[in-house]
Amino acid sequence: MMFSAFCPTHDSTILMTRRNVIGFANTEHGPVLQWRCNCGQEGVLGRHGSTAAAAVTPQPSAA
Repeated sequence: MMFSAFCPTHDSTILMTRRNVIGFANTEHGPVLQWRCNCGQEGVLGRHGSTAAAAVTPQPSAA
């Protein structure tokens, strides 16, 4: 799995892998992926693209 997200620290779009994923949740607004760039910046990638600040924090799903 590979995806890209905008990293404000790098001020550019960065290609990331599954190792950059730190959380995932299916919300009422759609899937939300929480990521951490290699520089340490964290962000959220949702249905409408990426944002630097986590507007929705993924919660662990009940098994």
